[in-house]
Amino acid sequence: MLSSTTGYLILLIFGVFFTGLTIIMQKRRKVAMTAEQFSTAGRSVGIGLASASIIAAWTWAATLMMSSSTGFKYGISGPYWYAAGACIQVLLFAIVAIHLKRKAPLAHTFLEFVGKRFDKKNHKLMMGFALMTNIIVTAMVILGGAIALNSLTGMNVYVAAFLIPLTFTIYTMIGGLKASFIADYLNTVMIFIILTIFAAVVYFKFGIESVYEGLRSIPESQQMLTMASIPGLFFGMINIIGNFGTVFVDQSYWQRAIASKDSAASKAYIYGGIAWFAIPFAIATFLGVSAAGLGLNIGDPDASAPLMAEYLLGSVGSILFLVMLFMAVMSTGAAELTAITNIIVTDIYRQSINPKASGKQTLKVSRIVTLSFGLGMGLLSILLFKMGIGLGFVYMAMGIFVSGAVIPLTIGLMWKRATNTGCFYGAILGMLSGITVWLLTASLKYGEISVSTLGELHSMLYGNVTVFVVSGAIAIGHALISNEVFDFDSLKDKFHSFDEEEKEQVKSEVREDAV
Repeated sequence: MLSSTTGYLILLIFGVFFTGLTIIMQKRRKVAMTAEQFSTAGRSVGIGLASASIIAAWTWAATLMMSSSTGFKYGISGPYWYAAGACIQVLLFAIVAIHLKRKAPLAHTFLEFVGKRFDKKNHKLMMGFALMTNIIVTAMVILGGAIALNSLTGMNVYVAAFLIPLTFTIYTMIGGLKASFIADYLNTVMIFIILTIFAAVVYFKFGIESVYEGLRSIPESQQMLTMASIPGLFFGMINIIGNFGTVFVDQSYWQRAIASKDSAASKAYIYGGIAWFAIPFAIATFLGVSAAGLGLNIGDPDASAPLMAEYLLGSVGSILFLVMLFMAVMSTGAAELTAITNIIVTDIYRQSINPKASGKQTLKVSRIVTLSFGLGMGLLSILLFKMGIGLGFVYMAMGIFVSGAVIPLTIGLMWKRATNTGCFYGAILGMLSGITVWLLTASLKYGEISVSTLGELHSMLYGNVTVFVVSGAIAIGHALISNEVFDFDSLKDKFHSFDEEEKEQVKSEVREDAV
């Protein structure tokens, strides 16, 4: 095990490096930082940078920790169900990205589109879902990083949870979305390099046969050596449903569509989704399945990846894993910070608090929100640890809370017959029904409602499935029986650049002075 000092040094090095890189890039940039640049990166990001950013943003700490955990618990089916179950959403999002770029090319958030497409109550409800998604994802990022630091360095888990957000909050506050894209590119390259090192060490040091024989000796070997594993299948279904919510209702993915060039938006999600598949599949196989096959004594499956890395290469393996983990933590953390900032600034501050805010005021508020949210998430993660809620629980429960908005939101963007009433009640009743079934299953099947019984596969599965079925049935059903038809062409002139509004304000002031 590394010393806790190593953990502090890694946090310091990462924070200083990316903050310094952002400051240097700011000074060398020819375009001044404005509110529009901060939130959309100028809408000029190409395919390569956008694809790398999507890979990095979708590579959470959970991608490394939870994927390995599924391999350790479910055997060879775990890597596939994790990677495939979380890949399809990004690929399908390419279709949604095209529709957003066509119908609202100057939108800053998907909620800004919702506010023009639907009524105010839908806008507020979807904002609640979006904020909940960002909070859950950021909490998972911090939880995963803190667990890894604690496992490998002995660093106090509460201190780690508080300090981790600082590593990505400062440079995001300075550079905005563009800084996030650049960091994502570097992080993606490093993740693939370290991943290749672990894969090569497992293959050449132990070989396939020793891992296979080890899996055969496990009492549950019939489940570990087949793709027909029932627990693995249950996890796969939970994974698919839950991750629709954390892509389609997460502003950070809409943000990448908004920031991309028109020609790059859809292709970036396809390329990024396919490339991303390799990360959890390889991690889960070489660190999770191999750990089970080699008989490592691991108490917490969520910590199987860092402990296997240490087993493979000692202190070097631990450092490499921590570097890879923090690449993931910083990318996702920065993406979520910019997402929550855009929502609060665009859909709350400029919508209700100060609709006539200038570009400079908007930029100032954006930076304040980024800093506040980053620090607040550290405190929330400490609270989750205190409650005994871990990474695996949060990961599998997220779909119950956020996936109710997926179908209403998607048909609202793509289908002219989607209705205000159907989408509103579909989203809210879908979530409430899912939570109810989740609680009832834990109570009836396992005898009590607790963190332990709510975290069981059956409880999670029935809750997640209920959310999708109920929300879809209500939203689509009401659209089919209603005569409402929405004219998407009416939205063409309803979205404006922050910079454009500031220029218009300056022109107005000049005319008033002239008079």
